[in-house]
This record gives sequence, structure tokens and C-alpha cells, in this order.
Amino acid sequence: MPIEPSDFAHNEAWLLFQLNEAPVMTEADGDFNALAIMEVATGMIFGMELVQVSMLGLPEFLSRKLLADAEGQSGSRPQKLFIATEYHADDLVKVAEAMGIEVERVPAKDLSGITQEAREGFAAHVSGLSLIHISEPTRRYAI
Repeated sequence: MPIEPSDFAHNEAWLLFQLNEAPVMTEADGDFNALAIMEVATGMIFGMELVQVSMLGLPEFLSRKLLADAEGQSGSRPQKLFIATEYHADDLVKVAEAMGIEVERVPAKDLSGITQEAREGFAAHVSGLSLIHISEPTRRYAI
């Protein structure tokens, strides 16, 4: 069942999602995914981390940083954090639960409606930078 912003009060729930469809490539540091925390009711993004594609999930130190940044931006913690079941997020789940945040795993398709605009905006931003080019055969962004 899709997550609907109107079902939540301000700062009641956040969600973790991947902003990019194709890996963000850098010449020096390899390929990355952009993971973001969004406040469900407003769609405001409270934090983002670039994670190397080769890493399975968000490591604990980046999980702590992402959640702390989001808490700093929002002014408080949510009651619930939604994470797509397809993401490797064991460390993030542990950190969130230690902070007293209930974690609910949901299929990525249930998050797509609420995250689509942010994902499209990220793609437009990345493709609009002069130092970035898109390689069509692989659909990878390069910095």
C-alpha cells in the first residue's frame, strides 16, 4: 500500500530512499548512490549521503550522521522511519531503533509516488552540471 503524505502529521515519519536511478560516477573515487532522508508529510529532504556503490548499505557512521543531520534540520526525531525492503540498511535500522525511532520496511514501489519528484529533481540537477556528463549506453552519471 503506497505511503501517502496526507496520512502523517508534520515530522511524524521520515523515509530513506535513493535519489539516483543510475550511479553517480566520479573519476577519482568511483561510483556512488545518493541516499536521502525525507520528511513524509511535507516532502522536505533533511539530509543526503553519497555511498559507494560497492558498499552494501549505509555504514553505521554514515547512518548516525544522516539521522543526526536530519534531526538537526527538522528540530526533532520522527516516530517512524520507512525504508524500502530492497535496500541493505541493517546498520541504519540499528541506529534508528537505538534512537527510539520505529522502523518499518516497505516495498520500494510503495515509496515511489512520494519520492518521484525529488528523484526527478536530482536527475535534472546532476545532468545540468557542467562537470557531469551522462553516458547513454550505461546511463551512469560522471563527475
